[in-house]
Amino acid sequence: MAEQSPISNAAGKRRLTRSRKARVLARTVKVRRSERIFNQLTAGMSISHIAMQEGVSIRRMREIAQDVLAAHKSDPAEGFAQLQIARLSDAMMVAHTAMMDGKLEAVDRVVKLVHELERYHGSGAGAKAPPVARLAAPEPMRALPAPESVKAADNCRVTN
Repeated sequence: MAEQSPISNAAGKRRLTRSRKARVLARTVKVRRSERIFNQLTAGMSISHIAMQEGVSIRRMREIAQDVLAAHKSDPAEGFAQLQIARLSDAMMVAHTAMMDGKLEAVDRVVKLVHELERYHGSGAGAKAPPVARLAAPEPMRALPAPESVKAADNCRVTN
């Protein structure tokens, strides 16, 4: 029978000494931390700010953030797109609420956010949206004829 190395044997003993309840609690704490970090990234907080709140170094927070984003999506580009969609959706709710409250300057913001969301919800990665149809420029106004040039017959009133 092969003898186990002292390292693996020590790890096995540690696992046996930790109760099932302690392992579940540690896993729950880790999941909550990951959710909290993902929500903060989605809200647009910087890595350094999140690191300060979590009490870890910036380097470690970058590693954690990569793991958190990898857990949500396997493709980094898709993960970034999902993060941007979440941010834009939050901004859309705020802008739409302002628009519904009668703030007309919010209409422009809603239109811009819709355009940005369409970029990420395109038919494929990197798909360009079709060009936006532009309204034709209005025709230049023609000058009215001078009052002297209007004939008296044209100004007749119809009487009954």
